[in-house]
Amino acid sequence: MNLLEVVDLLRLAVRVLGEKKVRSILTIIGIAIGPTALVAILGVVEGYSNYVISQVQGLGQDFIIIMPGSSYALTSDDLKFLKKLPEVKYVTPFYSTRVKVKQGGRYIDASLYAVDLEVFFKALKKLRIEEGNIPPPSDVVGAVIGKFIAFDDKGNRYYHVGDIVTLKYYSIKEGRMKTKNVNVVVRGILGEFGNAFFVNPDTTVFVPFEAGRRLFGFSKWTGVIVIVRDPAYVEPLTRKLREIYGERAAIISLIEISRVISSITSAMRLVTVAAGSAAFIVAITGIAASMITSVMERTREIGVLKAIGFTNIEIITSILFESLVMSALGGLIGIGLGSVGAYVLSQRGFVIQGAETVVIKAPPAISISLIAEALAVTIAVGVLGGLLPAYQASRIPPAVALRYE
Repeated sequence: MNLLEVVDLLRLAVRVLGEKKVRSILTIIGIAIGPTALVAILGVVEGYSNYVISQVQGLGQDFIIIMPGSSYALTSDDLKFLKKLPEVKYVTPFYSTRVKVKQGGRYIDASLYAVDLEVFFKALKKLRIEEGNIPPPSDVVGAVIGKFIAFDDKGNRYYHVGDIVTLKYYSIKEGRMKTKNVNVVVRGILGEFGNAFFVNPDTTVFVPFEAGRRLFGFSKWTGVIVIVRDPAYVEPLTRKLREIYGERAAIISLIEISRVISSITSAMRLVTVAAGSAAFIVAITGIAASMITSVMERTREIGVLKAIGFTNIEIITSILFESLVMSALGGLIGIGLGSVGAYVLSQRGFVIQGAETVVIKAPPAISISLIAEALAVTIAVGVLGGLLPAYQASRIPPAVALRYE
């Protein structure tokens, strides 16, 4: 089949579809549902997955976090034990709590971390100081604040290096809740970072570890950060620590988080494809019904074509081109609607409720491969839906077709 014949068949298919506008439009809408769902859902899922995995990989995958259970407290003995392990390079305990930070005439929610800042910055390799410096361990009133504490979401600035920040936090002693206000001095301001699962640097105040005990009165460590000598040690050390601590502490490694996210994405992709298959099956049925009706209406025309020399293959190809044109139009419309839908869905953000509420916003991953996959499946739907009617049309004897009323 040469190019001229293909063009002629396309013109014929478009003419036939144009004669039955309402039926053709309804069939195309039915076809478009499948690729719309496929592109919208998979685009959002893969967009979030790519974002989270990139964040995890950007943190550096050479550290482990140990979080004690409710009935266990990490102490200096744990610290000594961890430091003696051959795989371990650095170890630092940390305190953390929720605080209110005064920003102009209001208080905003934020996190407070008291930690060895030099080690913490080695753990989060993407963390950088945009203004000022990291306060030394002896500076119990110095602090490094996140981007969205120094600035609000509109870009208005509230704090500079050297300013005093008022922190309000709650503590419970002897069964009574007390509100405390603590002032710290801004020594450094972070560049924008994004979420890091166990901490959101953009809305966090970091102070030296000693400040947690002396300034805020913390006594029980929130957890311990362990930095290994090589990322290859992370998995074996994680398994070893889990065997040692059992249920007394949670051992968290970012490599495992990456793998879990990839597994969840694969499962979501499978579920989405399975759910989308129902829409594609309906589309196949719709195309078949539409094409069978079209063949019945064009029986005399098919008889004329066969009488002037059209072969069965050419008749099948002619009918299939109708279904292919409808499926191609449905696929393109579905991909367009799905892309728009993916961007609308992604604007809502993904909310993770935990010690602090984290809202992740990531652009959808509308890739060439996803578009090609959706279009290929839709074209296949057109072929499957039109194959039986096309075969039936090719089997009509010319004499019978010409007598058909």
